[in-house]
Amino acid sequence: MNKPLGDVNVQSLKRIKFLPHNVEVFVPAGTTVVEAADLARVEIEPTPCGRRGTCGKCLILCRDYSGSPTIVEEEKITNILLEQGWRLACQTTVVQDMIIEVPSQAAGKLIKDLLSRPIKAIEVLPSIIKYYIKVAPPTMTDQRSDWDRVESMLPDPEVQQELDLNLLRELPELVRNNNYEITVVTYKGKVISLEAGDTTSVGYGCAIDIGTTTIICSLHDLYTGQEISVASAFNPQRTYGADVLSRIDFSRKDGNLEKLQNLIVGQVNTLIEKVIESSGISCSDIYLISVVGNTTMQHLFLGLPVRYIATPPFVGTLYTGLSFNSQDLGIKINKRGKVAFLPNVAGYVGADIVAGVLATGAYNYDAPCILIDVGTNAEIVLAAHGRLYACSAAAGPAFEGANICYGMRAETGAIDQVWLEDGMLHYHVIGEVPALGLCGSGLVDVIAVLLGLGIIDSSGRLLSSEEAIPLVGEKLAESLFESDDGDEFILVKNSECQKVSLTQRDIRQVQLAKGAILAGIRIMIKEMSLNIEDIEQFNIAGSFGNVLDKKNAQAVGLIPAAIPLSKVKYAGNSAHIGAQMNLLRADTEEIVNSLVKNIKYLELSDRSDFTEEFTNAMFFADCAE
Repeated sequence: MNKPLGDVNVQSLKRIKFLPHNVEVFVPAGTTVVEAADLARVEIEPTPCGRRGTCGKCLILCRDYSGSPTIVEEEKITNILLEQGWRLACQTTVVQDMIIEVPSQAAGKLIKDLLSRPIKAIEVLPSIIKYYIKVAPPTMTDQRSDWDRVESMLPDPEVQQELDLNLLRELPELVRNNNYEITVVTYKGKVISLEAGDTTSVGYGCAIDIGTTTIICSLHDLYTGQEISVASAFNPQRTYGADVLSRIDFSRKDGNLEKLQNLIVGQVNTLIEKVIESSGISCSDIYLISVVGNTTMQHLFLGLPVRYIATPPFVGTLYTGLSFNSQDLGIKINKRGKVAFLPNVAGYVGADIVAGVLATGAYNYDAPCILIDVGTNAEIVLAAHGRLYACSAAAGPAFEGANICYGMRAETGAIDQVWLEDGMLHYHVIGEVPALGLCGSGLVDVIAVLLGLGIIDSSGRLLSSEEAIPLVGEKLAESLFESDDGDEFILVKNSECQKVSLTQRDIRQVQLAKGAILAGIRIMIKEMSLNIEDIEQFNIAGSFGNVLDKKNAQAVGLIPAAIPLSKVKYAGNSAHIGAQMNLLRADTEEIVNSLVKNIKYLELSDRSDFTEEFTNAMFFADCAE
């Protein structure tokens, strides 16, 4: 398949062929390979650095390439791999016709079960209500307007009088062509559609969780609550950065905000198509979409500017939970369907954690309870005695595999578990294939194990081989090396040029992440005049929390040491559960609006005690409170 570049003369362009996709594209000389991949719609490994070349993740294999490696590539890629033709897509410029091999990304398959279901079934209180009516035809003695006679048949006198002009334009032919039998569709008391015949038994909706890394979409019957199907995919925006700050920075340039919006809208539409494929329904049968995400993700989905979220005082365009017409957003459901959003709290405390509070019922707790969603920006809520405090800790994307030397997502080839057995480290690889890297849970495990052995000291320093021998013996100490990139502990060495290791820099990244999270927890507890021992429940939300070993998480300091592990609960993907509740219950809007008004947001960066708390929380020591 060939893709020319606009109206430019193809003969003056360079032909780029991507394998194994077998897609060809023509681009001018000087174009970067990653830009060519964008044009060809070929996905290359996302770059946490936002295509600056600093992460070294976007590896490609260039066949018979005559261009010299850049300084960045020489720093990030070993000489052996450079000689084989490996380059970075964001650094390599097109100087000739090229054939480029893109390493497999497991076909975008998400290995982990990202979907969580409510502990108990959601009692349905639909916000989409349909009324089937048979209207009396007009006569010479009954010359009421078409709408007046429709309105007189509606059983609910509360139905609002606001009408879409296009509906009224269609009404005369609709009633006359269907024997004066129609269905009036309402959303929260407002007429949104008129349909031929009796369609009262048909009504579906989707609950969508837009994460920085992944998107989940589930299809539900709006009247029974039944989950019919579910689909998930990676967030396509990740190619422009692993975290929200990278994407905000990318959005500043002309046209890029629209590009990011189109990417996410396109992926949502693809997921909607997937969930209805085997269900026997059409997209016109879907009337409502319930969306949750962090503040930046919701802004990008709506095409709202996000640049001011990144700089003090970190203010977004919209926090209120509103609903919009599906057509205005380009969402391919019923042409008069609605897209509903839960509210955000602040620039870095979004609707995803609000949905989590809703799903867990934390707002109803009397005994102190913590809910934490460990992501790029860890969102933390402390609930106690009817009060709610929230903060955001800049954890960074380390636990999602980004900014880690051999980090990767939790997919095929990722080490997701590490343990000590018979004096040696053992590990499990997702997909039972040779190890390619470390995902978040594997990263926590290996640091916890090495801390327990003393190979990592309380300051986070990785010992040298000579220092480790008295502690663990020569066999295990042999895994410690000094390299050009600093000290490292090699977990796997498959060949001369393929290994998986934990580096000193990786440990520092985890210390920064867990330090920010633990500092946020300590400050909120102090602000509410509580002690850490008062916490009765510690809920970990998100897909990362689902696979986290509690004991190891506490060993590295993600869970405060003073909290008994019996009080630590996995809340699952509480954001998606909250999206389902908003989809299936009309009273959710009132509940969450009241909830958000009662949340006191703490801006950690503006507090004089944050630096001290953060510095203390970075140490592994014993994480004593």
